[in-house]
Amino acid sequence: MGSTMAGNGGRGRVGDRVSDPRRLRVLGDTGLLDAGELPALDRLTALAARLLDVPTALVSLVDADRQVFASGSGPNGSRQTPLSHSYCRYVVADDAPLIVPDARADERLRDNPAISEHAAIAYAGIPLHAPDGHVLGSLCVVDTEPREWTDAQVAILRDLAAAAESEVALRLAHGELLLSSARWQAVLDSAADAFVSMDADGRVTAWNSAAERLFGYSIAEALGRPVTDLIVPVRLRAAHDQGMARVRAGGTSTLAGQRLEVAAVDRTGREFPIEMTLQVGTGRDGMVFHAFLHDITARVEARAQLEQERQRLADERAFLQALLDSLDSGVAACDATGTLALFNQALRDLLGADEQPLPPDRWAQTYGLYAADGQTLMTTEQVPLARAHAGEQVRGEEIVVRRPGTEPRRFVTNAHPIAADGRHLGAVVAMHDITESRRTEQLRRCRHAVTQVLSEATSAEQAAARAVATVAAGLGWTCGEYWQVDADEQRIVRLSSWTAPGVDLGGFTGGEPMAFSAGEGLPGLVWSRNAEVWTATRQDGVLAGGRAAVGHAAGLRTGVGVPVGTGRGVLGVLAFFIATDVPRDADIAAVLDTICAQLGRFVERRRAEDLTLALAAARRDFNRIIAQVNDYLWTVEMRPDGTVRSVYSSPSGTGVFGAELPTGADMATTLAARVHPDDRHLFAGFHATVSAGLPAEVEVRVLGYDGVTRWVWTRAVSRQDDGRLFVDGISTNITERRELAEQREQLLAAQQQQVSRLREVDRTKDELVAVVSHELRNPIGVIRGYTELLLDDPDLNAGYRREIAVIDRTSAHLLHLVEDLLDLARLDTGHAGIDVKPLPAARLIRDVVQAHGHAAEAAQVHLEAAVGRLPVIHADASRLRQVLDNLLSNAIKYTPPGGTVTVTAEAAGGDRVEIVVADSGIGIPADQYPRLFTRFFRASTATQRGIKGTGLGLAVAKAVVEAHGGTVTAEPAPGGGTRFTVALPCHTDPRSGA
Repeated sequence: MGSTMAGNGGRGRVGDRVSDPRRLRVLGDTGLLDAGELPALDRLTALAARLLDVPTALVSLVDADRQVFASGSGPNGSRQTPLSHSYCRYVVADDAPLIVPDARADERLRDNPAISEHAAIAYAGIPLHAPDGHVLGSLCVVDTEPREWTDAQVAILRDLAAAAESEVALRLAHGELLLSSARWQAVLDSAADAFVSMDADGRVTAWNSAAERLFGYSIAEALGRPVTDLIVPVRLRAAHDQGMARVRAGGTSTLAGQRLEVAAVDRTGREFPIEMTLQVGTGRDGMVFHAFLHDITARVEARAQLEQERQRLADERAFLQALLDSLDSGVAACDATGTLALFNQALRDLLGADEQPLPPDRWAQTYGLYAADGQTLMTTEQVPLARAHAGEQVRGEEIVVRRPGTEPRRFVTNAHPIAADGRHLGAVVAMHDITESRRTEQLRRCRHAVTQVLSEATSAEQAAARAVATVAAGLGWTCGEYWQVDADEQRIVRLSSWTAPGVDLGGFTGGEPMAFSAGEGLPGLVWSRNAEVWTATRQDGVLAGGRAAVGHAAGLRTGVGVPVGTGRGVLGVLAFFIATDVPRDADIAAVLDTICAQLGRFVERRRAEDLTLALAAARRDFNRIIAQVNDYLWTVEMRPDGTVRSVYSSPSGTGVFGAELPTGADMATTLAARVHPDDRHLFAGFHATVSAGLPAEVEVRVLGYDGVTRWVWTRAVSRQDDGRLFVDGISTNITERRELAEQREQLLAAQQQQVSRLREVDRTKDELVAVVSHELRNPIGVIRGYTELLLDDPDLNAGYRREIAVIDRTSAHLLHLVEDLLDLARLDTGHAGIDVKPLPAARLIRDVVQAHGHAAEAAQVHLEAAVGRLPVIHADASRLRQVLDNLLSNAIKYTPPGGTVTVTAEAAGGDRVEIVVADSGIGIPADQYPRLFTRFFRASTATQRGIKGTGLGLAVAKAVVEAHGGTVTAEPAPGGGTRFTVALPCHTDPRSGA
C-alpha cells in the first residue's frame, strides 16, 4: 500500500524548504540541535510509543545536512543520522503529515537506507512548527513491520505533536530572552549616558560603566546602596525620599517618560546639573525605576550665553518693531528666502491680520491684494513686495486690498530690496492708505454734479432721472433707475433708467413701463421699509418682474436702493445695480442719503408748487359742487372760553334753512338759534360732546327762514390742529326720510300681523295634512291587506292577478307617501320618535350600501363604497337608515345605466362624521338647489325625463338629520351628477342640547 500525504501530495522538491535559511536560523535559535536531555520531550515520545504500540517514537529535527533526534524512545540510541536516512525531511518539504504503511512499497522511501539499517518499515510523522510557521521537523513513530495506521492513531499523534510544538515555542522564547538580556547589557555598557536602576526602596540594582565615570563609584560600590547616598545633593534628599514614598503609595509617577533637569553630586561632592529620563515599571518584588542620566553642565552654560544673545536680539527687534509701529504707513518685509517676516502695527490694523510665514505665491490670495481696478487678483509677479524681492525698485504703485468682512482699501506702495555686504537679505514695502482721500474726492465730485443737475432741472421727474445717471456714472456703477410712488400709493413706477456706456442691459432695463407693488423687487422693498437696501441680487425678492434670470445672466451682483422722501413718507426710490460684489460702504451710503434728501426736498417743493395751483382750482370746483347739493358743510373752532368761531360754511343753506343765510351769519349761531324748543336739550348734549373732542351726531327740528320746520341730521367730528380744537360737520335735511320711516313703521306692524296670520294658516295646514294622512293610512292598509289575500289565491286568473298587482303597487306608493307626510308633520312639531343611542356608524353605512346592491345591479349602475374607521355617534339607527335609503335610492334612480354611485364616510375635524353620497347622474340645475329640500319639489331634470317621485324624500331626510343636530347639503358633483353630504355630530346626544 502506498503512503498518505497532505500538501503537494508528496511530489514537491525536497531541498527547497529544507534548505531555507530562515527555517534553519529559527531551528538554531531553539537550541535543540545541541541540547542534552529534554525530559518534557522524552515524556511525549514515551507516551507516543505506549499509546500507539510501536517500538520507536522520535522528535526529529531536520538540519541542512543531517537529521537530529531531540528526543527518542526505542532501541536505536543514535542521536542523529544523515539526511539520506531521513523520512522526516519529506514532512518538512511538504509541511504535511507523512503516513506510510510500508516504506518498501513507497515510491520515495523504498530505496532509503533506514529500511535495511534500522528496519524502519511503517512510519507516521506529524510536522512540528515554530511559532512563526516554519516546519522544524516532526513527531514520528516507526514500526519494524508493515502497519495500517488508523485515524484514531493519527489523531493521537497530532495531539502529541501539538504538545511538542509548545515545548519548542518555550525553548525559542527562552533563547530570545537570554539573547535580549545579553544585548541589553552590551548596550548599557557601551552607552554614553549613565544608567541606574533602583528597586522600590531606592537601592541601586544596575549601574553601568558611564555611571562609574560620571559619579566616581564602581559597580561593586554602588550596587545595593541607596541612590540618595550616592548622587542626590543633601539639600534635596528629603524631597527625593518624599517623592519615592508618593510613587510607592500611588503606584504611578507623574515624572515618568519626561526629560528632567536636576542637580546631582559625585563622589567628590561636586554638584552639577544633569538631564534625567525616568521610567517606572513593575518587577517580581514590586516597583522598579530606571533612569538615564548625563552631565549637561556645558549645555546649561551655552544656554545661558544663548539666552543673553537672544535677549540682545529681542531688544534690538523690539526697538525696530516699536520704530516701525510708530509709523502711520503700513510696512511689510520678507526675508532672503522670500518668506513673509514682518508687519508693523499700522499694516496689521489696515489689513486686520498678522504676518504669516508665507512664500510670495500665496501673498495675494491670503491678504486679498488686487490691481488698481479693485477686481483683478494680483499675480505673484505683480505684487510690489515680490517685485522688490526679485531686485526691482517699485514707486507709486496703486493696489487695492480686499479682505473678507472688511471694506476694500486703496494704497500707494513703494518697495525696494534689502542688501548688505553684497548679500541679499530680503525686501521691504511701505503702503500709504489713500482710501479716504480717493473716496472723499470721488463723493465730493458726485455731490457737486447732483447739485448742478438739480439747479438746471425744470421738473421733478427730470431732476430725479438726471441725478440717478450722475450718481451711477460718478461711482462707476453699471445701472441706475428712478422709481416714483404713484398718486394712489398702490404701485411704484419706473420713470427712468441709465446704463453705463458699452454695457448691453436691454433685456434687463427693457423699453416697456414697469411697476411693482410694496415689497416687490428692490424698489418695492425700499418703499415698504422706507430704508436703504444694500444686498446681493441673488437674495430673494431683489430682482422681480421677470428680471432675475436676465440680471444674473448680465452679471449683476449687487443691488443698492435708497428712498427719496420727506418726513411724510416715500416719494420715490433710487435703485442701482452693480456688476461686482460691493459690500455696504458707510460713506457712499451717507452721500446717497444726502443726495436723496436733497432730491426729496426738490421733488416736494416742485410738487408743492403744483399742488398749490391744483388746490386753488380744486377749491373752486369744490365750492361749485357744494353749491349744488342740499347738504350743508361747515367747520367751526371751539375756543377755550366756550365761544364758537365759524371757519367755513357751504355757499348755500337753502336745503337746510329754507333760504340763504343772512350775510355774516355762521352755521354755529344760526343752528343753535333756530332749533325747535323741544329739541334744544338734544342739541345742547351734541354741543357738549363735540366740545369734549369726541365725534357726535344729532337729529333735531329746525325752523327755517321760510317758516317751515324741517328735521335736520347733523354729524360732526372734532380734530386738534396746532393746539386748537376744530369741528367739521355736515347737516342734512332728513324731513322726507323721517316721514318715510314713520310710514315704514306702520307697514312693518301690518306685515307682522300678516306673518302671524300666515303662520297660523301654515300650522292649520300641517295639522290638516297630518289628520288626512292618518285617516288615509287605515283604508290604504285595508286595501293592501285584501290585495295580498287575492294575490295569494292560487285560483286567481292571470288577468285579474295583473290588475290586482297594479292596485297593490299603487296602494304601496300611496302608503309610502302618507308615511312621509306623517313623518314630516311629526318632525315639524317635534313629536317624532327619535330613539338616540350610541351607534357604530360604519357598520350601518355598509349594511345600507349592501342592501341597495341588487337595485344598483338591476339598474346597471356601479355602486362603490369607501368607509373607514369612524367614531361612535348618537343617533336613531332606523331613522339614519331611512335617510341613507332615501339618498341611495334617489342616486341609483337618477343615474343612467353605466353610471356610478359612490358612498364615502370619514371623521371630519374630530367633532363630526361626514357621509357623502355622490352620483354621476342627470344632475340638478344650479338655480334649483336652494329649493331641493322643499316638500313636493322635484327638479326639472327629473320631470322632463318622466322619472316618478313624490318630492318628499329629501324633505324627510333633511328633517331627520336636523333632528339629530346635523346638516345635509347638496351640490354639483365634479364631472357631473349630484353630491349629498350628511354631517352628524360625534358623541353628542341631540336631546341633551350638548
